[in-house]
Amino acid sequence: MKRKTASFTGMRPIFTGSPSIVQGGFNLDVENQHFAVGDTVPAGTLAIKDEVKRTVQVIKTAKVVEVDAENTKKVSLYVDEFYEPCFAVGDLVLKDGTAATAIADVPTIEKIERNGNNYIVTLSKAIAGLVKDDVLVEVVSDGQTAAKSKERGTSNSVLIASSSVESSSMLPPIFSVIALRYFSERPVSLHKPLTFSKSFLFIVAFVI
Repeated sequence: MKRKTASFTGMRPIFTGSPSIVQGGFNLDVENQHFAVGDTVPAGTLAIKDEVKRTVQVIKTAKVVEVDAENTKKVSLYVDEFYEPCFAVGDLVLKDGTAATAIADVPTIEKIERNGNNYIVTLSKAIAGLVKDDVLVEVVSDGQTAAKSKERGTSNSVLIASSSVESSSMLPPIFSVIALRYFSERPVSLHKPLTFSKSFLFIVAFVI
């Protein structure tokens, strides 16, 4: 018997189960989350879908590459061939793991600069103790009288394709709550999105 071997390369594998795909389109929840027209929400971004309203909010996080020594309000964030952050001006951000903070003390993003592989945000105020390899995460108000910060929520889905933010705000299909248990075991501060290989999507087409 003759044997022949071959090697195949692909993207980073991230899921080995059989999640279902939500049918139909979802709109970005632009009433409750900031997005800039022209930005790209990367494939693999964790998301919070609302089946009733047919809207999606995304978990915005990014790894810190550098904090400007002369102006600590300027923070460079991680970018690679699979991923670029999708923060927007006006987003409230903190270092991942920070305890609930009075909203008045939470920095906002005032400016975003893109230049090749450089993605630099300028904050309204510096974040004490922020250093390289920390994770910057979007937070929201808890809505109380003495408002404090909280996480946007727990993801129950993930985008399977990158999507450009346009005026229509339509997203491609995303994985449904069947993937919820898997993602609830992952840190919400995941700074790189999950990536699917073409071969994996081909297999899913036959599993569903």
